[in-house]
Amino acid sequence: MKITGAIFDFDGTVFDSMDIWADMGSVYLKRIGIEASAEIAPAFLNLSLNKAIQTAKEMYGVEKSTESIISDVFELLTERYLREGSPKNDVIPFLERLRKKGVKMCIATATNEEPVAAALEKYDMLKYFGRIFTTANVGEGKTSPKMFRQALEFLGTEKSSTWVFEDSLYSAKTAKDDGFNVVGVYDKSELNPREMRDTADIYIKMFGELDNVF
Repeated sequence: MKITGAIFDFDGTVFDSMDIWADMGSVYLKRIGIEASAEIAPAFLNLSLNKAIQTAKEMYGVEKSTESIISDVFELLTERYLREGSPKNDVIPFLERLRKKGVKMCIATATNEEPVAAALEKYDMLKYFGRIFTTANVGEGKTSPKMFRQALEFLGTEKSSTWVFEDSLYSAKTAKDDGFNVVGVYDKSELNPREMRDTADIYIKMFGELDNVF
């Protein structure tokens, strides 16, 4: 199959970090002196960050502004990425192979740019990506195709030969419904792997599975 451009999600696709997000709520609350119940964990994993923060404020009476909490969360996230996170399985050899083929690549993620860039820099992975598109700098999340469209415009590649790599079903559906080719990447955090397999053009557990595809 032809590939000239690649748009990669970050958490759960390029970086093994969904476990970090799973307990981010309780870890953050503990840092500010609040012992959280187990029910806060799904809030940060399954809701948007703003909605998760609102849930935490309502449940625990956190008086900080949403903007201040977001800043704190991404500072904590950067620390945890650097301490606990790592690249997803065999993604680096795959990225290197695409780079040598001249494939243009970028990141499209709901996470802020600073922690993502810090994690990529630690593992010498920034060189693979021309830009990091985020919910913050695009202005919309992945329920909208706007981020994927902006990424495609940046890459300057044909849509027909540009592939979106996603571990999340809802994001994969957004890209697929907008006419993108989609590689579904397995991550244990996705609770509907069968539907992801049905949605994506290609579904993988390891990037090495694509050696004879692209």
